[in-house]
This record gives sequence, structure tokens and C-alpha cells, in this order.
Amino acid sequence: MMNKKILSALFSLLFIAQANADIIVYDPWIRSAPVNASVLGVFMQIDNQTDKDIKLLSAYAQGYRRVEIHRTVNDNGLMKMVRQLFAPIPARERLILKPGSWHIMLIKPEKVPDIGSTVAIKLEFDNGTVQTVNAQVKSGKKMHMNNHEH
Repeated sequence: MMNKKILSALFSLLFIAQANADIIVYDPWIRSAPVNASVLGVFMQIDNQTDKDIKLLSAYAQGYRRVEIHRTVNDNGLMKMVRQLFAPIPARERLILKPGSWHIMLIKPEKVPDIGSTVAIKLEFDNGTVQTVNAQVKSGKKMHMNNHEH
């Protein structure tokens, strides 16, 4: 009986590892903010390694009242952040969350994290995959650029 449970657990772990390999997250980071900040921006790159379109449905981080997916849009010449129900990641493509575009908002922190610290962020996708990434807090003064775009 014990062997069946162990075997079942191993198959579950293998399935989870395989499912997570379908979605790869690169370079998660948080822009540093003053100690009294009410929101923080989270950025990363998410590769969809599958042949199907995937949606990032939600994100969660402990110590924040809410975590939302946002996109910066041009509304008649005024740039504003708009909450999104999901972020699409087309098959075999990359979603880039960056300043001025798609991003995740950490809202109402219990305590604003210091530069160099990390925040665990759980990402949930519509294909059932759940991943937790550790986003490092980096200085907001310099733009964080990366040449991983396809």
C-alpha cells in the first residue's frame, strides 16, 4: 500500500515538473519604491513553450492586499494603467512584462521591500500550471533592459 502512494506521489511530481517546463519565467524583478509607496510594479518575461495559447490568469504575493495584472495603454494621448482580467501568451511566444507595458501590480504592501530582497509571487495560468517565482527588488532609478526579445 505504501509503495502505491509513493509511486503516485512520484508520478504527480513528474507531471508537475513537466507542466512547469511548458512555461518558463525569466528575470522576475520589482521596481524599488519609497517606504510609503502604496503600489509596486513587478516585471518578468514568460515563455510559452507549448503549441497552445496560454493566459496568465492571476498572481498572488503574501503581505499585499491585492495583486493585479495591468497594462499601460494610450487613452487619447494619456498613458494610464488598466487592470486586465488576464495576460495572453501566444503559443511558442514570449510575454514581456516591462515598465510602460504589461506588468503586475502589488497593491497596499504591509511593508515595502528593501532593494536586494526578494518577494515570492505565485503565478496561475489557464492550463492549470502554477509557478512561484522569486522577484528581486532592484533600483527604480535605472531602467532594467534585457535583450531576450524574439
